[in-house]
Amino acid sequence: MNRSILDAEITQFIKRYLELSGLSTATSVAQQRSDYEIMVRHFTYPHPASIRSEDSCLQGRHGDIPVRHYYHGPGNDSALILFLHGGGFILGSLDSHDDICAEICAATGFNLVSVDYRLSPEYLHPVHLDDVEDAFLGLAHANTILAGVSAGGTLAAALSHRLKSSPLRATGQVLIYPGLGGERYALDSYRENAEAPLLSTRDIHFYRGTRCANGALPVDDAEFYPLAADDYRGTPPTIAFSADIDPLRDDAGSYVAKLQDADVSATWINEPGLVHDYLRARHVSAVAGAAFARICSAITRLASQAQALFILC
Repeated sequence: MNRSILDAEITQFIKRYLELSGLSTATSVAQQRSDYEIMVRHFTYPHPASIRSEDSCLQGRHGDIPVRHYYHGPGNDSALILFLHGGGFILGSLDSHDDICAEICAATGFNLVSVDYRLSPEYLHPVHLDDVEDAFLGLAHANTILAGVSAGGTLAAALSHRLKSSPLRATGQVLIYPGLGGERYALDSYRENAEAPLLSTRDIHFYRGTRCANGALPVDDAEFYPLAADDYRGTPPTIAFSADIDPLRDDAGSYVAKLQDADVSATWINEPGLVHDYLRARHVSAVAGAAFARICSAITRLASQAQALFILC
């Protein structure tokens, strides 16, 4: 049984979301993408007036990687936010989280780059992560905060693991309802929220399977399942957000606990009364709007702390 109660605003958001998207992993990937785009368009808002954006490409080992740069007013390049969108590795693009990126840029005052990594099933693990790594290294900013949403949270944590011994690493990561492999460990939230609105445990198994040839999951690969890592030392300071009514809820909590055991600065913030993909409800729900503000504050805090360390050094 869920520990939270949906309020009227979130209930209405869920109803409209489902009316628009259908949200069924039983349909083809092409149909899911089409339905997802319809939903995205409905919940997309204009950029804040202070934000300008431009598209470009970075060179990667698998080919060009489209990215979108967001600049706040005159621009603040003391930190860079590297944004990784969600969508279960089969959905999402530079457009799917465009307004969210613009608002994060405006709220934090830091420039932001969104990465259009390659999707499954056309591309399989670890191509998604390779794209993200190549974008990170291509931008080569000394104070980069990773901001990953859902599947993007998976990639952020995986990138932090891959680069933990690298001379160029992220200085912080904010994970927003990330999928970190908790289904492998039968965490409580996968049972309690098995039929949660907007994302079910069954959906998670489907999305995981699309990342690998013939659904053969690399169960001991920390770049696939960040919770499978055997050493978390070198992970950057982390703030992980979860929605209480979401199978992925306990992924964030378990990951933060592992980081804390490794003496990494890490905080878990679980949002009661919210469901997966609640960022899209930030303008129609006071609860979701407050959660979004906390995310922006977390990004600002990590970026500012890292900058202060650079100054001291």
